[in-house]
Amino acid sequence: MHLTKSTEQAICIMVMLYLQDRHVFLNSKEISQRLNISPTYLKKIMRKLVVNDLVKANTGIGGGYKYKSNKKVTLYDIYVALNDEVEIFALKTDYVSKIFEGALAVDKRYSKYLKKVNTINKAIKSSLEDITIENLVEDILEENSKIRLDWNNWEEEFERVNVFFKG
Repeated sequence: MHLTKSTEQAICIMVMLYLQDRHVFLNSKEISQRLNISPTYLKKIMRKLVVNDLVKANTGIGGGYKYKSNKKVTLYDIYVALNDEVEIFALKTDYVSKIFEGALAVDKRYSKYLKKVNTINKAIKSSLEDITIENLVEDILEENSKIRLDWNNWEEEFERVNVFFKG
């Protein structure tokens, strides 16, 4: 399994929004430049995050995006927003049943095989559900994870908070 590029970008966007000052919308230009994502492609990603209720959008002057307050966003939430349900082992064919065509009770045994494959999907889903954006930020920033930035003015903000990141 690998994450699609858009899913990885969405996770990074959610980390930025999580760290964003909750009183200020983060504009799409700043996200686009920071992550080197074309504005058009960013709009597609952001639309999916908004439609799936992970992000709040505001248009006009001072508009942009905000992390949904009081919401625990998991990697599974983001994955589903970008890719739909997790089906890493979605069997689109019935090759295994073709191998044993004509064997007695092959349908029953094939059903057992499908159940085992489905346990993989459930395990992946569960793992993704266990990791939140908050967890990622805590892992990366440790004791500084409560810091909030205004990414729209990141150069000034980094000067302000860099004192916390030394060492």
